[in-house]
Amino acid sequence: MTANDLKKFLAFGTGVGIEIGDDDLRVVIARVRPAGATVLGWTTIAGFRQRPASEWGAEYVEFLHQHGAGYLAALALLPRRGVIVRHLNFPGVAGKDLGAAIGFQIDSLHPFGEGEAQHAWAKLSGTSDILIGIARRDAIERYAELFSEAGVKVASISFSAAVLYSGLRLFGSAPGGGVLAFA
Repeated sequence: MTANDLKKFLAFGTGVGIEIGDDDLRVVIARVRPAGATVLGWTTIAGFRQRPASEWGAEYVEFLHQHGAGYLAALALLPRRGVIVRHLNFPGVAGKDLGAAIGFQIDSLHPFGEGEAQHAWAKLSGTSDILIGIARRDAIERYAELFSEAGVKVASISFSAAVLYSGLRLFGSAPGGGVLAFA
């Protein structure tokens, strides 16, 4: 059994994703099994910024319950324009030292003041490459507060590049011809 076979065999779960748009939230519920991923349902919550959080939050919760997913916490995707994505290469840096190496460079990777940025990173498997997402701390805190006020359980907040990378590798390696995606 190869590593990819093992990944496929262990691929079980159901999740909720929320894409934060300019005016709308796009919500998707998906189930992953060894045979593949299935979209169980999707909806658009229109005008969430102009509506009371309790109103659109109730709409979201009702959608989850209709699909038997009321127990799930969501992965929320920040708007692309609110995230700086950097790709760095750290050849020769041991895995345990990557956090410190990134920490030495992080302030040079964004225009925000000290303490105004929040970042997360992931090592791209099989390479010495790192994908870093940087966003304004206050923007993330505003979204977390807004979702909390609406009664929307959020497990994590991420950005589209990280999710695309993870999704493409869920069932093995990326397509040979490459991928073009717009967010």
